[in-house]
Amino acid sequence: MSHRILIVGAGLTGLALASGLHRRGLDPLVVEQAPIITEAGWAIGLSKRHLVALDRLGITGRERWGGYKSDRTLVFDGRTGVVEHVLEDSPVMFNRSNLQLSLLEGVAGLVRTGVRPSALTDHGDSVEVEFDDGRRERFDAVIGCDGINSWTRLQALGGPEATYTGTAELRFQAPNPDPGLTVTAVATGGDATLAYFLMDEGTKLQGIMFLHGPENNRRELTLAQLADRFPAVAGPLIPLMEIMRTTNPPSFYTNVRQAVVDTWVRNRVAIAGDAAHAMTTVVGQGAGAGFEDAALLADLLTTPHLSIPPALASFEALRKPEAQFLQRYSHGISKAMSVTTSPRKIFTSDPGTVSRADEPAAV
Repeated sequence: MSHRILIVGAGLTGLALASGLHRRGLDPLVVEQAPIITEAGWAIGLSKRHLVALDRLGITGRERWGGYKSDRTLVFDGRTGVVEHVLEDSPVMFNRSNLQLSLLEGVAGLVRTGVRPSALTDHGDSVEVEFDDGRRERFDAVIGCDGINSWTRLQALGGPEATYTGTAELRFQAPNPDPGLTVTAVATGGDATLAYFLMDEGTKLQGIMFLHGPENNRRELTLAQLADRFPAVAGPLIPLMEIMRTTNPPSFYTNVRQAVVDTWVRNRVAIAGDAAHAMTTVVGQGAGAGFEDAALLADLLTTPHLSIPPALASFEALRKPEAQFLQRYSHGISKAMSVTTSPRKIFTSDPGTVSRADEPAAV
């Protein structure tokens, strides 16, 4: 098998796909518009099926990633301090930058940085791509793993722009002040949701606040002012409040967007990961869903006697329903959090919305 495959984007999905194809005997070209591949060290959660996808891609050695799995997650009503919901099976939290650099190690020789496509022509039996450095090359397939603002989705497939979800997000990190802390906690507050994760083998705490409302809502507030929105905070969230009120760590604010895409594949061109199904971050499934995309694509693109157009069409048929279910589920949880402080109502008001026993819960 000698397929020449272009992967656009060297994020988590793109590098995972490159790794899976490389381990199956192909050497795809990965192009990345950034001159240097780097990623912020935010927490990323992977559930059991996401780890299975990494195994299918041949990506092992995860002990180097500094993962941490909390004992359980307590979900508080932020206005009363009462625990109304408990999640027993927490995802494994990893440092995103550690994960990306580990993925890059195995395929660094396949990555071309500081370049992006500028034009694409599908000739039926191949795809001609012009790059912004003036090069023009032909490929058997082009897979856009170029994120929420995907060039491939917008320019090659005519897909939609990402749209605001009604929730902004604020993240910050600090050393874990309590070595005995082994649980994750969430507080729902109606117009805001507060949570933390443990990462880097439990030594670091990542705080996160979802701010429900218009774009840039409460962007001007300090962490201490935001902490005051949860007067009844209790239990393991108290150390998080102390950090917010006293240490004022650096923080990152973003308006959360999603993209619901009708067309993922056109002949020899496809999109995957956030390019295909960017979703709200409230259930923390975006990166893991990208790994599932990569695992299936690597399998299909290396299946004997399966040509590329039906392989990509099969990918869309198999993955799109589940990914779009996750989008709807995540958006539904986010909307529910914006109108009630009761975790019981958020998670159990419509049990029929979750059909799988292992479906991810919030955070």
